[in-house]
Order: sequence, then structure tokens, then C-alpha cells
Amino acid sequence: MIWEPVLRCPMGGRDVLSEQLRHMAVCSQLPGITIQVLTLDRTTHPALDGPFVLLETSDHQHIAYVESQRGSLVVSHLDEVSIVSQRYAMLRTQALNPDETRDLLDRLLGDP
Repeated sequence: MIWEPVLRCPMGGRDVLSEQLRHMAVCSQLPGITIQVLTLDRTTHPALDGPFVLLETSDHQHIAYVESQRGSLVVSHLDEVSIVSQRYAMLRTQALNPDETRDLLDRLLGDP
């Protein structure tokens, strides 16, 4: 999940941003990779508390890695991981679908 402002902020310059957008557009076509963008028109979303990553170990244990301005935390308690998983599910429903995301990347790159 990528928040749209990240796709519009030219950190490193316009050339760097264009290359990153092209790379994401290519990756979005690969099997097994899904890229979704949470658009600017969302005034609120379930990840306002900060970024997180959901992981599954080889023995199927579910873990969440949560970051904040005060530090980071690895969470393995099932109830807490479930809360983060629910937030992720809500984000996915609010974001553009993969085809819409590819269209947005094309527009940002200036492709018709």
C-alpha cells in the first residue's frame, strides 16, 4: 500500500521520481506483486497511527512490525496482530484496485 503523496513528492529530483514510478509500473505487471495506492482524497484512513508490516513466518506464525515516532515494535500477540490485519484489510478496500493503480502510475508518468 502506497499513499499517493509519496508518488508526487520529488525527493531526489524529478528524474529520480520518474525512475521510481517507472519501476513501480513495471513491478505492478509482475505475477505475485500487487501495488495499490491510497489516494489523496482520503481524509482519514486506518494507518494514521503510523506504518506497519504484516509478516508470516515459515511455520505460519503471524507477526506485525509497527513503527511510530517514538520507536518500533514487533507484535506477536494474536489479538494485536488481528487488529493490525483488520486495519490492512480496511486500507485495501479504501485504495485503488491494481488496475486503477497502474492507470494512475501511467498518468503520473505522462503516458496516455
